[in-house]
Amino acid sequence: MIDESGTDQQTRKVDVLLLVTGLGIGGAEMVVRDLAHAIDPGRFNVSIICCLEWLGPIGSELAAEGIDISVLPKSDPGRSDYFTSFKLRRLIRGKRIDVVHSHTTHALADAALCRCVTPGLKAVHTFHFGNYPHTQKRILWMERISSRMVDRLIAVGQVQKEQIKASHCLRDSAITVVRNGVLPPKSGSADASFRTRVGGDGKILVGTITTLIPQKGLQDLLQVARRVRDVRADLKVVVVGDGVLRAELERMRRELGLEETVTFTGWLTNASSIALPSFDIYFQPSLWEALSISILEAMAAGKPVVSTLVGEAPHLIENGSEGFLFKARDIEGMAQAILRLSRDEGLRHSVGDAAARKVAQRFTVAHMARAYEQVYLDVLRTDSALVTRAAR
Repeated sequence: MIDESGTDQQTRKVDVLLLVTGLGIGGAEMVVRDLAHAIDPGRFNVSIICCLEWLGPIGSELAAEGIDISVLPKSDPGRSDYFTSFKLRRLIRGKRIDVVHSHTTHALADAALCRCVTPGLKAVHTFHFGNYPHTQKRILWMERISSRMVDRLIAVGQVQKEQIKASHCLRDSAITVVRNGVLPPKSGSADASFRTRVGGDGKILVGTITTLIPQKGLQDLLQVARRVRDVRADLKVVVVGDGVLRAELERMRRELGLEETVTFTGWLTNASSIALPSFDIYFQPSLWEALSISILEAMAAGKPVVSTLVGEAPHLIENGSEGFLFKARDIEGMAQAILRLSRDEGLRHSVGDAAARKVAQRFTVAHMARAYEQVYLDVLRTDSALVTRAAR
């Protein structure tokens, strides 16, 4: 950013502020975490993250690593704070930020306001919600207004882009697609005892890592588990995660007589490293998604995926060779795919290997980071000194 005195800042890197409401458990938060690690430190400073309202577990992990995270203080704890944009502007000026990159609706609104009153500041926003226009009217209103006040809008997939264009009345050129990426699997991080602890020894382990919320279609997962159980008793279904539906899902499990078939583990730290390696099949029956991080992680780990045909899934998975896709709530189709994979170890390996190759070629964190670096440079084109410095 060229400061208000007109000082040329060509002697320093481009400073990027990653902006969120909080860093809890979720896909957007994982993207922020990975960008903080993966953006080229030789050209950009992205070790600065701002949480507008709370820190969260991912935020705590990043802070423990020494990453600079600011949580804006609330004027009156327990009440809505309508002055976060003023506090954010002070932080932006103090940190000499060039680009603010927002990832939630609250963050978008505050970033847009700061961009309007801060000379030289550029603003980029990534949409992570994947079910437009089915959200609160207040959210749609805020996004429609604020999206016209920033320099670049990002969708994480082509399907989501089309949803946003329609719901926000935007031109095609107004939104760029940058797909999410994941890290390669960590060798040696798996928990060798996980399969035993969930009762999976000697069984085909069908697993999912998810939040227990209506979006994830977990009632359908239980119906699929019952169909599969009726055919083979040597299949175990494991749900790693927690959420508001846990009590309801456990009651439904009991009513369906699935206590021995389905296990809910609750949250596990680093679940994709600890639990995912033990899965034989990855199952995600979501009702909607934008671009699923957990599917990408499963593919990267070489797991055959059975998923619903929602969001960006058809752009990630070649149906039949890299995984199996079905319309949401197709209980019979998903059950038959899991049974087919359970009977054929060679098919599990060939499908999983093809999926891993696809992710390595197109959907890594490095791919995502390089794409965002180009976005940052593009919005800074008018500040030629900064662009020249960062491009070296």
